[in-house]
Amino acid sequence: MRRNRVFVIGLLAAGVIGTAGCSAQTSSASTQESTQMESAAQTTETEETTVIETVDGTIESLEESQTPALSPVILRGPVTHTEDGRLSIDSQPESAPSEGASIGTYTGEVILNISEETLILDAVNGYPVLLDDLEDGSTVYAYVGPAMTMSLPPISNAELILCQIPADFKVPDYVEIKGVVADASSGTAVLTTTAGVEYEIAQDCQILPYLTRNMVTLSDLNEGKKCLIWSDDDNVASKIVLFASEEQPIQQEG
Repeated sequence: MRRNRVFVIGLLAAGVIGTAGCSAQTSSASTQESTQMESAAQTTETEETTVIETVDGTIESLEESQTPALSPVILRGPVTHTEDGRLSIDSQPESAPSEGASIGTYTGEVILNISEETLILDAVNGYPVLLDDLEDGSTVYAYVGPAMTMSLPPISNAELILCQIPADFKVPDYVEIKGVVADASSGTAVLTTTAGVEYEIAQDCQILPYLTRNMVTLSDLNEGKKCLIWSDDDNVASKIVLFASEEQPIQQEG
């Protein structure tokens, strides 16, 4: 009888332990399932809240979006010689010789530094003029800068000066070439400057080198080179004087 009690008690204990084990496994499975459901819900929420923004137009690279180099400032007005060998110009409004020829202008007095690299040219024929031959009070076009000092009056370096300008004369434009497109069928070409101005070059347009004996043609009007362009009111060029680049030193006529 006693053995039977012990046996029954053992069976009851085993049943309790088995039930507890099943309960623990069920609880663990429920916990894992709950965790997986929460993780899936978070993933779904993340996917629903992720927004992809689209951009219309062309995406420029850093190199393409860099600020372009500044163009010279054009000053127009009467000049006077200073005691230290420089020039003082009283720049007048609307200094650009033709529409679109200048990126920037300045009004008021400016002191011009003159160096060996400064070109002083006759506006009619493009020939060199000595600094001492500039008459006080005569009107010139001066391409300077683009940097100026903060002093009063400001000081800037003169790159090119056009002088001896007749009344009502359209002075040539000093430009940097961006490109030239030729039309073989018509024999004409279009020169575009870095400022975006276009000039038509006809077959009879003179293309000359500055102070050299070299022969220059339309094919020598390459990107980055600078030149003087004489043109009419419609920007049809009649004469172009091409300056040698820094890599091609000027060969003076002997």
